Amino acid sequence: KGRNTMKSLFKKNRKQELETVMSCLVVICASCLVIWLTQTMQLCYELGKDDTDDFIWQVLSRSITLVAMAVCSIFIWIMLSNVKRNEVFTKRNANLIVFIGVTVEITGLLQYILGIFTLEGISRESFMIYLLLGVFILFIGCLFKIGIRMKEEQDLTI
Repeated sequence: KGRNTMKSLFKKNRKQELETVMSCLVVICASCLVIWLTQTMQLCYELGKDDTDDFIWQVLSRSITLVAMAVCSIFIWIMLSNVKRNEVFTKRNANLIVFIGVTVEITGLLQYILGIFTLEGISRESFMIYLLLGVFILFIGCLFKIGIRMKEEQDLTI
């Protein structure tokens, strides 16, 4: 009897821990969106005051990043709702991870293309961070898919 009580307490603590982590991820996603949105609005406000040639490239670069963050946040939100329904190791979540990686990769490529057209004052190396992070996320997505396939094979052998 004491063992069953200990197991249920452990499961309850794990569930609370998981819910706390998921809540933190939601707050982080929302905070990223708010930060980038305020920065883009600030840049748009400064558009009326600034008539330099490179300003439009700065706005475009940050807008691309804002859209990418919005898309990734939506994908993470969907994944978190799947986890709340106890759908963790599913093909849908694996595809969402891959979509996040592709989104980050595309952002890096667009940042690189914009870097070609910008003037000297703008950093051109930021695209490498997006490309490296995108490759890492794609790698995690592939590992996730392999894990799902292994789980399905194990379920079939039992």
